[in-house]
Amino acid sequence: MAGHSYGITSDPLTQFSVVFSAIIHDLDHPGVPNAQLVKENTRSAQIFKKSVAEQNSVELAWSMLMGKEYEALRACIYHTEDDLRRFRQLV
Repeated sequence: MAGHSYGITSDPLTQFSVVFSAIIHDLDHPGVPNAQLVKENTRSAQIFKKSVAEQNSVELAWSMLMGKEYEALRACIYHTEDDLRRFRQLV
């Protein structure tokens, strides 16, 4: 499999999406498994039916990124609505 990059090396948006996803992966993670969050019927478990902690991390990070204070960063990440949708899908 060596040498196969699945297009990652030639696509800057995909490259940044990978890095961004790694950075936000455990944002606001409560430190317990998803099964425990579901068992305790936490707010996140009520909203997200699977991958509860991970989906919460993505949602929180996305909300922060969409804030006015990150407008300049967003301008560097994407230029069109299609780029924005693709970035969101990649994350």
